[in-house]
Formats: sequence, C-alpha cells, structure tokens
Amino acid sequence: MEKLPVNEYHRLIKNIHQTDGFIFNYFGQKLAPFDLSVQQYITLRRLSEVYPNSLTAGELKEKMTDINSDMTRLTDRLVAKNLIVREVDPQNRRRVNLRLTEESHQFVEKVAVEFKNFESIVSHLTDEEVRVMNTLLEKIRNR
Repeated sequence: MEKLPVNEYHRLIKNIHQTDGFIFNYFGQKLAPFDLSVQQYITLRRLSEVYPNSLTAGELKEKMTDINSDMTRLTDRLVAKNLIVREVDPQNRRRVNLRLTEESHQFVEKVAVEFKNFESIVSHLTDEEVRVMNTLLEKIRNR
C-alpha cells in the first residue's frame, strides 16, 4: 500500500522526482542500442557543440546538468570507447583538453537523430501548459 503524500508540496516533489526518473529512463532506452548512458550522451553533445574545438574537464562540468557527475570516470569511459580524446594543452601543459574526433562527431550526430523529436514525450501538453510548467520549474531552481 502506497503512503499518501503529507501535503501538496510533498506530492509536488514526489511528482517531480518520478517525472525525472520517467524521462531519464525514456532517454536511457533510446541510448541503449548505442551503448551509451544518458550522462555519456550529454557529455558527447556538449563536446559536439564546440566541435572541432575542445573543452577542459572543468569547462565541460560547468555545462553538465548533473552537478554531481564524476567527470574523470565519465570521460575515462568515453576515452575507452574511443569517443573522445584527451590532449595536453600546448599553451598550458597542466591543462588537459577533451574533444571529439571526426568519427565520434559523426557518431554523435547519428545518435542525435534518435532525439530529433524528443519533445514527443511532452507533445500531449498544450502550449499554455508547457509555458506554465517551464515558468514554475525555473522558479523552483531560481528561488
């Protein structure tokens, strides 16, 4: 028997958490055929945005949505899959840059096709519902 929420605020937090899990699982299923986790895909997309240039691990972490992501472990896995390369910065040898190769950039673009219509997960909402939800979610984060 499921416990009822204590109040509407508790219900809201529970709903946000469940919806986040729903969306995360939806994207995880879409990425499974490519042997990518959601975090790996987001990392590749962020690097794709600056391709053919690179980002440092710190710059990449700033662009990530998951503030708790372990960049070293995440990038180690992508290096092992030959999807990103680490390069010592020629201007500052203590700095390591991360970038996509031409082949991995093409791979990311191929995977991105699966997400051309990712809005379909919320397409049953009206324009007004989407606007209100966006406003409320931004208000929660920017209190």
